[in-house]
Order: sequence, then C-alpha cells, then structure tokens
Amino acid sequence: MRQEETGKCRQPWSNRLRRTASFGPVSHEVTPVVFNDRLYRVENHPRFLDFPTDDPTYRFHEDEIRIRDVETDAIVSVPLRNHYFGEGFLHQGRLYVYAGDYGTDLPWRQHKKINMVCSDDLVHWSDPLTVLESERDELLFNVAICRAPDRFVMLYETDDSRWPPFTFKYCESEDLIHWRRIPNAFYGTDKYVGGPALYYADGWYYTLYLQARSNGHYENCITRSRDLVRWEDAPEGRAVLPVDPTHAPDPGHPEVRELSASDAELCFWRGKTILYFHSGNQQGVAGLEMAEFDGPPNELLAHYFE
Repeated sequence: MRQEETGKCRQPWSNRLRRTASFGPVSHEVTPVVFNDRLYRVENHPRFLDFPTDDPTYRFHEDEIRIRDVETDAIVSVPLRNHYFGEGFLHQGRLYVYAGDYGTDLPWRQHKKINMVCSDDLVHWSDPLTVLESERDELLFNVAICRAPDRFVMLYETDDSRWPPFTFKYCESEDLIHWRRIPNAFYGTDKYVGGPALYYADGWYYTLYLQARSNGHYENCITRSRDLVRWEDAPEGRAVLPVDPTHAPDPGHPEVRELSASDAELCFWRGKTILYFHSGNQQGVAGLEMAEFDGPPNELLAHYFE
C-alpha cells in the first residue's frame, strides 16, 4: 500500500487565515459588506473615541452606527445614534442594520430591544422599527444574521440568568422583520461566550464566538450545527484568531498588549475572504484589525473542522 493511502503523510493542520492590517482605534465592532461592487464597513462608533479618554461610558448616548466607504475612508451616513452593538446584513441590494436601543433612560450597554433600519442606497434610511424585545428581564447585546435556503436566522446575545453570561439564542424569519424564537436553539449555556458572528454554508450554521481561556486570553473560536440545537465545536487548538501577546493594538498605548481577539466578521472581496476583528485588552484599549484567507468563506469556515 502506498504511504499516501495510509494517511501517514498527512500534514499537520495549520491556520490558513493570516493577519494583514492593523488600523488602531478607528472604531469598535464592524461588519464588512460589498454593496454595488464597493467595500463598506458598518461600524460601531462609541463616542469616547473622539475624546482624550479611555472611559467607554463617556457620552455613550451619542454612540452611533456608521457606514464607511473603505476605499475613500469617508463616512457615507449614520443610520442610528443612541444605539450600539450594530450589525449589518445585505439582502437583494438592501442593507439592513440592527442595533440595541438605549432609549432615554437605559444605562450603558443595557439594551432591552433591538431596532432595525434599512436602505437601498446607504444614504437614505427607513425609520427605526423594533424587531426584538428581551424576555425574563434579560439584557440584549450583539446580534448576527445569516440566510439559509428557506429562512433567515438571527443570533442574539443575552445575559439570561439561567446560564453563565453570555448566552446565544436563535430566532427565524421570512422577511427580516418578524422574528420567532426557535425552541431549544441555544449555544453557550455551559461557558462564557461573546462577540458572535453567524454564517450558513453547505448545510451548516457556523457561529464564531469569543472564548475565555485559563491563561486570561480571549480567543475567537468556531462551532457549527445542522439544526441550531446540537453543536460541534472545532477541535482544540483550532482557534480562528489566536491571541498574539506581542501585538500592541493601539499606538496611543504602546505598553498594552493584545489579550483578546474578538468580534470577527467576514465577507468575500476580490477573490479572498477578508475578516475584520477587534484586538484589545478587554479593559477599553483596542484597535481594529484585518485578516485574509485565500478562498471563499465556505472554505474558511470548513477549514477549522478538517
């Protein structure tokens, strides 16, 4: 029998995703989208970044969701203010933006409802529409949306007191407006998870998430499911974004090193999968980073389960 048939010559697994750029603290969580053959970012912009402070609660009711043209670096529009944890989802030439609403009296990052706006040109936006409200006194944090063959699926992050913070729950919709919670569709009921993204490819629902390690690092990891109920985690040692403890994400704080690689989101652009993520120390010092994979998103997602 030839050696290649025995599997003895199989090469060790290595991560084919490569870091390619570091932008500093220009924004926090972002969603990359390709609209009319141009690359844009839906950016969460906490207001404190515009002032000489590291306090993320500073003037938080002025936090906003921005649309940035990546090539020109211009802010095209600001679809939502007094919102955070914004997420973009593009469908049939229309961009939908979902985000947590602070309202008039909620404390920092304590959202009770998710609002949605949409646009066909990234400039003119619909009025905000509430599409999801919390239950059991839970708070709502990040959301993520994907399209499956017969429905749309939303992941939303909560602090449901039945489980350790945080927990991912899943709901479904036919129109991106009316959402139904999916029974028993949860992830993270037995551990800390956060900063999610959600994609559908080749019959799998893939969830990217932040996992806390025993050494104090927070790595971006991946799990997948056929039905949103039973989950298969990638094998140990296959983090999507391992922490680089030598990296300083914010030039304004050269003494601070990366302890967390979080909030990864991706899209296909010019023959590659590009992925933006948040590098920081989980204490307010952070920067925006980019990584690339030479291939389409479905290959990248499956790569961690090879």
